[in-house]
Amino acid sequence: MLRDITIENYRLYKHFHMEGMNRINLLIGANNSGKSSLLEAIYILVNYEPLIAISNTLDMRFFIRPHSKNNVSLSAFIENFDISDIFHDYDRNKQILINSKLISSLNIDYNTGKSISRDPYIIINKRDKNGQETTGVTTIPELLESLKKYSKNSNKALARNYFVTPYRLDQEIISELWGQIVLTTKEDMILSAMRILEPNLERMAFLNLMSLEFSVKLKLKDNPMPVPLGSMGDGIYRILALIITLVNCENGVLLIDEIDAGLHYSALTKMWKLVIETARQLNVQVFATTHSWDALAAFHKAMAETETPELGTVFRLERKHDQIQYVSYTGEELAVAVEHDIEVR
Repeated sequence: MLRDITIENYRLYKHFHMEGMNRINLLIGANNSGKSSLLEAIYILVNYEPLIAISNTLDMRFFIRPHSKNNVSLSAFIENFDISDIFHDYDRNKQILINSKLISSLNIDYNTGKSISRDPYIIINKRDKNGQETTGVTTIPELLESLKKYSKNSNKALARNYFVTPYRLDQEIISELWGQIVLTTKEDMILSAMRILEPNLERMAFLNLMSLEFSVKLKLKDNPMPVPLGSMGDGIYRILALIITLVNCENGVLLIDEIDAGLHYSALTKMWKLVIETARQLNVQVFATTHSWDALAAFHKAMAETETPELGTVFRLERKHDQIQYVSYTGEELAVAVEHDIEVR
């Protein structure tokens, strides 16, 4: 489990060190305070294939949706792509460092390739906690080609670590994740979670239609006909995306940007209790962001009502000049902060 992270020269982070990470971690702070960039850095660090992770974070950052029938956004992005975007101050001469003492360290270097008559390329060196070192090299055209591949086919998650954005998770991806846990006790976990918003839910099925598109159908109590998931509103879809990634993330790390997206405030405490208990059972470490006071208050309430309130920590990120700083709150500190209306934005 990640207990600390050091980031140098990645996006907003010139030099940043954070420690005290917990089982459940909630990141708050104003826009442009580095919350999403911190999730990305963690995602790149904990994955076995950092080059693919970088491609996926670029995909998410620039809103390129997998399986889109309109490839204009992807083509426009590739045409205007500049690897400088992932470097602090857009300076490709600086080395990116992402490090955690107990997990691994990772360096990213850019080279113009001119000295050896080749395309610009990046080098990634990664050393795990056992001292095992691996090196990956990719040219920028190869990196862009991998973006095409993962956008056209499937934004497959990597090695037990998942990144959930505020945008709808593609139904084909949800179907793939469902296929990994169907007819197991984890299927029951998913149905129980969805009953937070739809108590009459009895069963759920994934159908592969003639059009090759996927459809999710729900069987509701006292309703003879199945109901399309898409007709149930954004909230239940969001709950499904959260829980289906969480149960597929056993012994891994789950990263959730804007965890409250699409959820009514009245469901937030139940949602947090679900995340907390499932993460504890399956040994998942969770990092989530929010701009919502309701989501923060619900997090505090849910943690206070669990048997292990010490497993949750809130980190408030704040950007001052060229540096990002943080303050952490846990236990009684969190209770006092919530009581005094800690600033979420």
